[in-house]
Amino acid sequence: MSKKSTQKNIIPSLVREIIVDLGIRHWFLTLLVLTVVLSAMMQARTAHDTRLAIAESQKLREERQQEEINWQALRLELTSLTEANRIASKAQKELKMNKVDSKNEKIITL
Repeated sequence: MSKKSTQKNIIPSLVREIIVDLGIRHWFLTLLVLTVVLSAMMQARTAHDTRLAIAESQKLREERQQEEINWQALRLELTSLTEANRIASKAQKELKMNKVDSKNEKIITL
């Protein structure tokens, strides 16, 4: 029984001695170690955030490129649709329309 009670007294005493040693005698070293650990954790977090930001930036850049391609296609389509010569040639070929002159003009009266 005396052995058990001695062990109980040793363990709290040991923990107390460690705390006293780190907290009071070597407070600067303890503070320095905590600062280094916190700095490493902050750097890991910053690296993670940077990777996320780069991935988001790359995604937005790809979306912008796709939108620019779509915009160029729409501009090209608009240009081709509004081109007067293209419309006239399409009317002549598909609808067999001809320009009206005085020789083939017919006047209808009601």
